[in-house]
This record gives sequence, structure tokens and C-alpha cells, in this order.
Amino acid sequence: MSGERKNILVVEDNLETQLIVKVALRDSYNIELTNNANDAISFIDKNSFDLILLDINLNDEGDGKDILSFLRGKYDKTELPVIVMTAYDLSDEDKIYFAENANSFIPKPIDKNIICNEIEKVI
Repeated sequence: MSGERKNILVVEDNLETQLIVKVALRDSYNIELTNNANDAISFIDKNSFDLILLDINLNDEGDGKDILSFLRGKYDKTELPVIVMTAYDLSDEDKIYFAENANSFIPKPIDKNIICNEIEKVI
């Protein structure tokens, strides 16, 4: 491997969490940030990402589950890995869905060590 920096898209509506993730990852990865579903899909269509960090609940800006469904319609889990982030308890149905369609899961609040370890495992 050439040591080329990987490109990560962070889909997160909370500015504090965006900042935590960006600071945690900026020395090792190229980070692109967006806070809504439409921009996320547009970024993915126009750019090449090695990983998506995806918040499930984007308030009024879309739904992480919709974004993940879109992604899995185009890419499998090995082509474009997705790590799901949420502070909410998931229904059993959602747990099954995300287990089948995402590569990993990170609870919020975000811990720098956990997020770095999960990214290393996935990419």
C-alpha cells in the first residue's frame, strides 16, 4: 500500500460531533463533512470515498437509514463500508437492518479511540 490517505465522508447534523470526528481523524484521513441526506448522496455520486461515517438521525435533514438503503443499492459492504453512529436506542428491527447493511456501529457520544479503532478494522 502506498500510504495514500483514505477519504471519509461524515454525514452528521450535530456540529459538535462533526468537530470531534474531524479533529480525531484529520491527521490520518481526508475528511468531508455534510449534515443532510441530499448533500451526502450528491457527494457520494461525485466523489470517491473509502468509508462513510453515518449518523442515523439527521433531524429534519433526512434519515441515515434512507442513505444506507441508497448506498446498498449501488455498493456492497466491501465496496463502500459504512459505520453507523447514533445516540439513540434502536428498535430490534433497526438493529437487524443495520447489522445486515452497515459494517460497524459506534454509539454516541463519540470516543476518539473507539472511532479510530473501528475505522482501522473496517478499512
